[in-house]
Amino acid sequence: MQEEIVWGKNLGSALEQARKENKLVLAAFFSLDCEPCIKMNKCTLITESVKEYINNYFVPVKYESGADSEQFMRFDISAKPAIIVLDAAGNEIFRKIGYFEPGVFIEKLEKARKKAAHMATAQ
Repeated sequence: MQEEIVWGKNLGSALEQARKENKLVLAAFFSLDCEPCIKMNKCTLITESVKEYINNYFVPVKYESGADSEQFMRFDISAKPAIIVLDAAGNEIFRKIGYFEPGVFIEKLEKARKKAAHMATAQ
């Protein structure tokens, strides 16, 4: 059984960890009263394949609307759930909004990783 996703709350720490581990940052923006957010938490983020994928390739941070309104404003989040992938320098690579089934979610994250790799080699 894959270990749980350990969601951080501090973007600065996540970026530092991403630099050390050569990973990307996965920033997730949720709301406690949002049906797609609840479904994402209960159906997608608990599956073994999603947990394994996130733990292997990302440093995850999660923000809740209200409590983390500063981060919502910083990233201009108006719809939830929102997923943003950042490189270790804090540059936004990828942004998707809405609920995704586990397999589709992994496909989206894989696209983000490929885009980040392409951007890194282009520099």
